[in-house]
Amino acid sequence: MLLGVDHFVVLVPDLEAARKACLNAGFTATPITRHSAASGTANTCIVLPQVYIELMGIVSQTPASDAWGRLLKSGPGLKGIALGTSDIEQTATQLSQRGLAADPVRRFSRAVPEGELGFSVIRLSPDLTPGLQCLYCQHHTPELLWSPHALQHANRARSITAAVVPQGAALEPFMGGNWPALPVSEGAPGRITIAFDRPVPGEALAAIHKATGVLIEEAQAS
Repeated sequence: MLLGVDHFVVLVPDLEAARKACLNAGFTATPITRHSAASGTANTCIVLPQVYIELMGIVSQTPASDAWGRLLKSGPGLKGIALGTSDIEQTATQLSQRGLAADPVRRFSRAVPEGELGFSVIRLSPDLTPGLQCLYCQHHTPELLWSPHALQHANRARSITAAVVPQGAALEPFMGGNWPALPVSEGAPGRITIAFDRPVPGEALAAIHKATGVLIEEAQAS
């Protein structure tokens, strides 16, 4: 199926270890930063054009982090997908009109070296996507995330081309829309396919799998 993916959320128990594994594989990973206090989470991101990977850890127990905590009990892995929107309020209206249960719009932020990164999200009801925490996300400061430095990777990663998501079939009601589409299928464990301009050592990708529960696959040359 084709989904308008903004980013994948990979939930991990040890954010430092997950970031180190990604750095050792030649990815540029953003510094670990905390979200707003109410979120109870922190992250580091592997930023690629259009779609990025968010490695997330839980740093405190809050109502917002409880859902992530329940998902982490089954182990690390690809536990969430953020779908993209350029108008979060319009998306909220459309979800309501379609009878799809979702939380109210919430605005979050986190400090990065370049400034305060801001975004708004709508969390979908966990009942709609069992085993996944899915949401819609609008970035208010995209230039702070998709910075030239963050987009440059020593392993020459160019783009995410596809993904396999546990319980992915539950996302079918959210196909379509105006966001650039990415092929997503259902399967376990979670897999993310990335196009590289040079081979990445298998042991480095295996270390990422061990730390995150996610398999990084190299896209086949066309």
